[in-house]
Amino acid sequence: MTHSILVSKKVTAEFAPRIDTIIRNTPDRLAVLPFSQDVSATEAQIATIEAAYYSRDVWEGTVKSQLSPAARAFWEIVDRAPNLKWLSVFSSGTDHQQYQPHMKRGVRLTTGAGAQAEPVAVAAVTGLLALARRLPHWWAAQQRSEWAPLLGAEVPPDLRGQTAIIVGTGYIGANIARLLQAVGMKTIGIRKRVQPTEHFDEVHPISAIDSKLPSCDWLVLACPLTPETRGLMDARRLALMRPSAGLVNVARGEVVDESALAAALAARRLGRAYLDVFTSEPLPRESPLWKLPNVMISPHNAGASTGTYARGVEIFLRNLDNYVTGRAMENEATST
Repeated sequence: MTHSILVSKKVTAEFAPRIDTIIRNTPDRLAVLPFSQDVSATEAQIATIEAAYYSRDVWEGTVKSQLSPAARAFWEIVDRAPNLKWLSVFSSGTDHQQYQPHMKRGVRLTTGAGAQAEPVAVAAVTGLLALARRLPHWWAAQQRSEWAPLLGAEVPPDLRGQTAIIVGTGYIGANIARLLQAVGMKTIGIRKRVQPTEHFDEVHPISAIDSKLPSCDWLVLACPLTPETRGLMDARRLALMRPSAGLVNVARGEVVDESALAAALAARRLGRAYLDVFTSEPLPRESPLWKLPNVMISPHNAGASTGTYARGVEIFLRNLDNYVTGRAMENEATST
């Protein structure tokens, strides 16, 4: 029986020499089955699919509530592939609902973790710096053609010496910590397994978060969505934070109780927030978060960068080589 790997026509065209070099001399050579939105695959072709790559170009345009046309066509094929053994995906997280049935039936899943770490980290720190330096105040004044310098109690405090708690110390969290240390901030990491981690002054287990929140100036959420992190920042924990503190979420919307967060921000029990992810996406027009002057919003777009697609493909290609040669693969998801 022929074995094939489903890969987008874009990736196939741009990286054909690399792909051919990897699979050319393998004992059980994989044939490349190019995918596009309008591809028509027969049941016989679908039965040959042993591996598939859900690349960023296929996903583009997808939101939580709706797949892009290309993504929908991709999953219509993959969901019918009875002999699928390996699914490579562009995303860092494994919580996307399309992945779950395949993981449950034992398909190996590898992610693109690390491909978008730097742009997401830069976006998170950009949001933090913009709020710390009161840029929304200046931007609003500019729209009114008003000269409105920050004076007296409105003058922002120095960032040097402030403390950031970063939940999640992986690729994204470590890059955030590195950038924040560069401006003189203290970084405290929260992670599942405690161990010394580069760019963090301290690392603590998730069970320690209650004791750390009252002394932090910024809380940055950069963790995967797991049973342990779902609802992590509820109303009780938000109330532990200083009224002057800020929150940055580039993890998943479900890590935070969104209603409690909106209420805390509206009442100024929490100072400010930069949010890239939400429980419902697109964020509904009626959400109070849109209108709060102490909130900055981006549309789950923090990873947008011209190099993100290519970095993701490089991870896939390394894993393709690992897969066909029987070596351990990068970023392979494990059951929890």
